[in-house]
Amino acid sequence: MRGNGAADGDGQQRLTSMEAEIRRLGGVTFRIEVEDNGKWVAESTNVDGIITGGFQYPEDVSDTITDAIFTYFEIPPALCNNALIRQRGDVARVEERVYA
Repeated sequence: MRGNGAADGDGQQRLTSMEAEIRRLGGVTFRIEVEDNGKWVAESTNVDGIITGGFQYPEDVSDTITDAIFTYFEIPPALCNNALIRQRGDVARVEERVYA
């Protein structure tokens, strides 16, 4: 199913803006806190407002962080393709892991 052209254009514009911002930042970096039971929380250290978490560390980290980046930049679900982030050298990086 396709959306209308105006909505698709807006989504493409947001995607282009996201890519430019991530390039400008040199990637989105995260600090991850992990509990003994596998629960985890990741917070970006260079983009205020990107925070996410899960219950299965490390299995769901990559997909969950990718989803949080798309959500932050308001990318429409139809345009959310993990390859957009990963093909550019894994722009989401973990710079610190803390085990609580």
